[in-house]
Amino acid sequence: MSKNIEIEAKGKLTREEYEKIVSSFAHPRFQYQTNFYIDTPSFDLSNEKLGLRIRQEKDFVELTMKVPSDEGRLEINQKLSPKEFENFLFNNEFPGGEINRYLHKFYPKIAGDFSIFGTLHNQRLTIEIDDGEIALDHFTYFDKEEYEIECESSSMKNAEKILKEFLSKYGIKYQKNTSTKLERVINILR
Repeated sequence: MSKNIEIEAKGKLTREEYEKIVSSFAHPRFQYQTNFYIDTPSFDLSNEKLGLRIRQEKDFVELTMKVPSDEGRLEINQKLSPKEFENFLFNNEFPGGEINRYLHKFYPKIAGDFSIFGTLHNQRLTIEIDDGEIALDHFTYFDKEEYEIECESSSMKNAEKILKEFLSKYGIKYQKNTSTKLERVINILR
């Protein structure tokens, strides 16, 4: 289990811009992720500005809860065993642990009736830079396909500066994107 404050700037990309950046790398190494978004049937977590997801990668499954903070979001991560993941996916048994305890302590009225309401598939290219990392995402959810660039940093101002400088090398203008992937999935359903 880990906790950290996530401060990230995001930018919208077109397919052409995304491909221009990716093609500049001789041997890009992509990560393939599937995000399973979780909430109650009436979106009680979302209404409280909370985010809950399970991320599955090749040999890794993690439950993550995101809670608003002064700048960015508190991110609580909890590794799941294959059995815990399967029990939630197929039997709707929400895993025990730190996130479950946090929800029961701070949000007792909503802790409980959780299910997966949306799935997002992401192909991510991570680029290491001096001040952290940049992620290029190509993702699909429902019938949507989108491209995005993200940068995590110590402040929003610094993350946006890094993105602007990085994109300018490719002749691409930074187009700020404030909606999260979770929000986009929910907006399809509302």
